Amino acid sequence: MYYQARKRALKNGHKYHLAAILRRKNRAVKVGINSKKTHPNFKKTYPDGSVSYQRHAEMDAIRFARPGDVIEVMRFRRCDGSLAMAKPCSFCMEHIKNAGIKKVLYTNNEGTWCELQLTS
Repeated sequence: MYYQARKRALKNGHKYHLAAILRRKNRAVKVGINSKKTHPNFKKTYPDGSVSYQRHAEMDAIRFARPGDVIEVMRFRRCDGSLAMAKPCSFCMEHIKNAGIKKVLYTNNEGTWCELQLTS
């Protein structure tokens, strides 16, 4: 599943190559990537009043989430495909919590996995 996530993320045509794997009972349910696909539920308004509908990898994956699922978020460097920092932003974290996801794993700058503690 990681190979598929890496392949899709590196082909997304963006500056940043992120993927998120949604897992249910240790089985992959959805691989999400950051994209320019739009959806009204993912509208983000910035302090200057501008609006964006770009979908982060986490948001792409959690559309299929159920309470108790786990999400793994990873970023791949364009130069060599190695792992980089992929900690979810506050906007994504709000939606992750609302979806009832129990655990968030993400890659750090060293390419190792970290876990975010979610509070109820």
